[in-house]
Amino acid sequence: PYTTLFRSWEMFHMMVKVAAGERPAFALDSIKSKYDTTYPKEAIPLYFTSNHDENSWNGTEYEKYGEMTMPLNVFSFTWNGIPLLYSGQELGNTKRIDFFDKDTIQAGPWAAELTSFYTSLIRLKSTHPALSAGDPAVTTYRIHTTDDHHVLAFLRKKGEREVLVVLNLSDEKDLHFDITSPEVTGRYANAFSGAANDFTREKSFELQAWDFVVYES
Repeated sequence: PYTTLFRSWEMFHMMVKVAAGERPAFALDSIKSKYDTTYPKEAIPLYFTSNHDENSWNGTEYEKYGEMTMPLNVFSFTWNGIPLLYSGQELGNTKRIDFFDKDTIQAGPWAAELTSFYTSLIRLKSTHPALSAGDPAVTTYRIHTTDDHHVLAFLRKKGEREVLVVLNLSDEKDLHFDITSPEVTGRYANAFSGAANDFTREKSFELQAWDFVVYES
């Protein structure tokens, strides 16, 4: 069947506003609410934090988001859609690439770490059924916390398989909060470290500034 793909410029611009402190973390969810009512169910948004136009003319992702860059890329890979990567993002490129002339991408000092980070995200995105894009059997739940102003949390679910994403989109250190939504319960494993966590009773979190956790079950 025919599937509509569209680049989510509205989500991109909202990310910029959240990073600038102009909107709270939960403002990102408002874009999904709008798309749910304006696009057909089979339409799939394409999410990005940078592209050739933005990088060359308006600045790199690090200029736009600063330390919020990493959690916003986690969001792009795990939210309901398809993520896009611009050349050099996986290497930590921090320069504006010439738009019309040949230009060499420069790897940042944390290139190996970023390559591992994106490899893990791509593997999770491509193999976990709860992160399938355009799948009517997948449900995305906004998960509420005791600090929704700074924290964006959501659960993606297909059958018994789930992915839980919790993002601290702020510079708040030692941020303590609890998950209040009943959808999160049972045992999960950290998608990056493999460490197990049981959210049946204990639903408290402590995240550092710009930190994130991704759990799968």
